[in-house]
Amino acid sequence: MRRACTTLTCLFGTGLLVPLNGCVTTPPDSHESPTPAAPVADADGPMPDDEAEQLLASIAARAPDPQEFAELFDTVGALSDSPIYSDSRAELLIDGPVTYEAMLKEIGEATSSILLETYIFADDGVGRKFAAALGVKAREGVAVRVIFDSIGSILSDDEFFAGMRADGIQIVEYHDINPADGGNPLNANVRDHRKLLIVDGRVAFTGGINLSDTYSSSSLGVEPEKPLEGGWRDTHVAVYGPAVAGFLDVFADNWIEHTDGTPLPEVVVDPGDAGSDVVAVLKSDGGDARESEIFHAYREAMEVARERVWITQAYFAPDDGFMDDLKAAAGRGVDVRVVVPGASNSALVLNASRSRYGDLLEAGVRIYETHQSFVHAKTAVIDGLWSTVGSSNLDYRSFLHNDEVNAVVFGADFARQLEMQFVDDILRSRAVTLEEWRDRGVLRRFSEWLSWPLEYWL
Repeated sequence: MRRACTTLTCLFGTGLLVPLNGCVTTPPDSHESPTPAAPVADADGPMPDDEAEQLLASIAARAPDPQEFAELFDTVGALSDSPIYSDSRAELLIDGPVTYEAMLKEIGEATSSILLETYIFADDGVGRKFAAALGVKAREGVAVRVIFDSIGSILSDDEFFAGMRADGIQIVEYHDINPADGGNPLNANVRDHRKLLIVDGRVAFTGGINLSDTYSSSSLGVEPEKPLEGGWRDTHVAVYGPAVAGFLDVFADNWIEHTDGTPLPEVVVDPGDAGSDVVAVLKSDGGDARESEIFHAYREAMEVARERVWITQAYFAPDDGFMDDLKAAAGRGVDVRVVVPGASNSALVLNASRSRYGDLLEAGVRIYETHQSFVHAKTAVIDGLWSTVGSSNLDYRSFLHNDEVNAVVFGADFARQLEMQFVDDILRSRAVTLEEWRDRGVLRRFSEWLSWPLEYWL
């Protein structure tokens, strides 16, 4: 077994040692918009300024307040390490089965390179299916590179990864915490929570779905009394076209950093004839002293919202500044709704989330809990033009401690798809009312109170 006789050591490292090397701070409350104009790239490379301005203005023109919405492009352009990409296509993928089918199809058609970064690479049916598919391509001569997180994949055997290496796959374990392998338990609090697959420079996948049997069935038809035992409700996105370059940069940075500079094989982005979506790639780096770029982008988008802020979140425990933005939006008449799980794989996170309900409900934010399945998605759609799908939760761990990556899609077509899914999720949820919330029992109140001192480390 991998990390033989080290499980207690790992738990000790995550539960007791880590707080000693952390600082209980939140991202800075200030989030003034950066000033540089947003660079835009298309299939031919950087766009001339006048063409870029015309393209972005055409999107902003559909917003309730075009001038304020236009400022989001400059904000995202300054936050991203890559340009904003036009001529791309974002394809929404709902739940594990559909996502796995699309990913395995692309892997099977790979001819030059496969880059995979994942929090959980489980040694189970799904994990072994992906390992076998990657092994086939590696033996064919395709360059296959894998980054997996030490904590997320802690239950997977050493032999599982050794078999992949034997097939010719190069693998990096992010922040190995096992002292027996030379790892450092003090690294456990900074985790690679990204889910990223890039094939042949042609397509990039990201979202909330790990490689695990947990996601192997659809969220439809789950027994209501067993929401955690059926298919999890999750969201992924496949991105084609020039925007693949932004995801490639994210993977390359992590690969080079955690291999002490080992270069990746050359990957040429295939812009193809992808589509008309405008896509930005945002990442956050765990342990970075800077404010999370993804957190910043959320807050800026909420500030300019005039009609709708619809958020679906698995782990919803934002800080006071984020809460203030939600309440302020509701206060100026914006339709603010949040879909969260009614049952969770983490009782502490669920209680931390619920501890925020009262303030939000009093401010006019509408909250819906899903009980038919566990919602693991991390998405938002604002004013029918700004959408995000990615790995980042709205909690301290994602904002401060994890490596994350999100796609931000500008435009009405993709937003419409995400809104349709949001409405479907609401139809399978139960609204939480303020009256009901005020009448909750003493035990629930105590559980919520107890979560506050712990939520920073969840």
